[in-house]
Amino acid sequence: MPITEKPVSWRFEIDLPELGDEFATTEGHWELHDLQRRGEDDAAILYDGLTFRLASPLRIDAEAVWAGESLAVTIRLECGLSSQCSRCLEPAHIEILEDFMYLYSLRQDLKKRGTEEEADEFRTVRVPCWKGALDLSDQVFESLVLALPSRVLCAPDCRGICPGCGKSLNREECVCATQEIDPRFEGLTTVEFERQTE
Repeated sequence: MPITEKPVSWRFEIDLPELGDEFATTEGHWELHDLQRRGEDDAAILYDGLTFRLASPLRIDAEAVWAGESLAVTIRLECGLSSQCSRCLEPAHIEILEDFMYLYSLRQDLKKRGTEEEADEFRTVRVPCWKGALDLSDQVFESLVLALPSRVLCAPDCRGICPGCGKSLNREECVCATQEIDPRFEGLTTVEFERQTE
C-alpha cells in the first residue's frame, strides 16, 4: 500500500525523566497546522488509496515514565482530517483522537527477559543508549498512520453513486434501471408470448 514518508521537518523530542526515579515523568506538547512535507503547500498523506489532509491542527501530547529499565511513552493524537468518501466521492471529515503506547528499551528481546506483559501492552522500540532526550518523530508518524481509517464515509447512511450514470444518490434519485439485465437473456425482452386460454 503506497504511503507518503514522514515529513522531513518533523522533530518531536521529549526529555528523559530523572534516571532511577520511578515516579518522575516528563511531557511534550506540539501543534501542527499543516503536514509540512518537503516545503509543499498542500501536503497530504496517501494511505491505502485514500488522500488525507489536515482540516484542523494536529495536537500531539506525549508523557514518559520509567517502567523498570525501560521507558514507557504514551502518545496522544488529536486532529481533524479531510478525505474523499469511499461511496460517493464527496469530501468527508474524520476526527482522530487516539492514544498509543510505546516501550523504549535497551534490551534486544523483551519477551526473553521476563517482560511479556510489557511487550504485549506496548509497541516496543529498541534504543542503542539513553541520551538526555528521546526522539519520538518516527513513532508519532506511525501513530498517525495507524489511526487513519481504511474506509471513509461522509455519513453512515451514504447511498453512494449510481454505477450507471455516476449521479450522487444522496442528492437525487437515479433514473437508471435498478437491475442490469444479463446479456445472455437480453434477447428475451423482445419476445412476445401468447397467453393460453382453456
